[in-house]
Amino acid sequence: MSRRRTTFALGGLAVAVALALSVRGGDGPPTPVATGPPAAAPVIAGPTERGCVARPSRCGYPDETTTGVRDGVTLTPSGSVMADEDGQVIEGLDITGEISVSASDVTIRDVRVTGGRGVGAADWVVVMRPGAERLVIEDSELRTPQGTEQDLACVLNIGDGEPVVRRVDMHGCTIGVASGGGVVEDSYIHDPSMVPDLSHVNGVASMGGGGLTVRRNTILNSYSQTSAVALYQDFGTQSDDLVQHNLLAGGGYIFYGGDGRFGPTSKIRFLDNRISRVYYPKGGSLGVIAHLDLDLPGNESSGNFWDDTGEAL
Repeated sequence: MSRRRTTFALGGLAVAVALALSVRGGDGPPTPVATGPPAAAPVIAGPTERGCVARPSRCGYPDETTTGVRDGVTLTPSGSVMADEDGQVIEGLDITGEISVSASDVTIRDVRVTGGRGVGAADWVVVMRPGAERLVIEDSELRTPQGTEQDLACVLNIGDGEPVVRRVDMHGCTIGVASGGGVVEDSYIHDPSMVPDLSHVNGVASMGGGGLTVRRNTILNSYSQTSAVALYQDFGTQSDDLVQHNLLAGGGYIFYGGDGRFGPTSKIRFLDNRISRVYYPKGGSLGVIAHLDLDLPGNESSGNFWDDTGEAL
């Protein structure tokens, strides 16, 4: 698959030193990192532009050409990273292992992480632990070894923090981002992996709490289960979630709308999303949306349309 150009700093000494350490961001030799003003939000094409799933970036949606490590960045091989200092910046690394975040105001930028099963002792790709706040992950690639069975999220939040994930290429995971709240934007989640009879495959999943924004992403789940975006009530009710301007395909349903055992939902909004039938005639193998009560206050599903025809759902 074509990706944005990235160079690698190889060499016996650099490899030996990096892999011998449990690396903390900023340790080791300086690494050139691309700089510049923040990227402007892309302009998303409307229903008159059709067939965007074939090349999402043609229509303003993210794909491998607009996400991942930026051009001109040299990556230094590294082992797993412990982000346990407030304000830590982790950048310019090609990590075989995982990033474990337990501090606040950590930034992960221009990093490639290969984690999960088959990568030594790595249990995760990126895990955000209790007490971590305001994590930012941007312009990075998160993945597992190609062709391996996995049952994990590329970004797993097991605390109460709300991460921001932007312009990240995520593939080979069972879930792209699993977090109660936070922001996932301008990212490309595709080619998931699973363990048969065990995994539930989702692009983005919230297990409860709400406050999740999912906007301007491309999320492609070729499996016939579970979803592109799922709002669950595993640990609490759902409220104030926004899913807007995404290109989505696959799973059992495109959306799970938050209904569950903890109580009524509110302000669950699925707006202006482009739904592709590239995998299934109904968008997902079973349909577009499940478990959304439109009679509850602020809940809304509107402006969503088919990618191949531009027709409203």
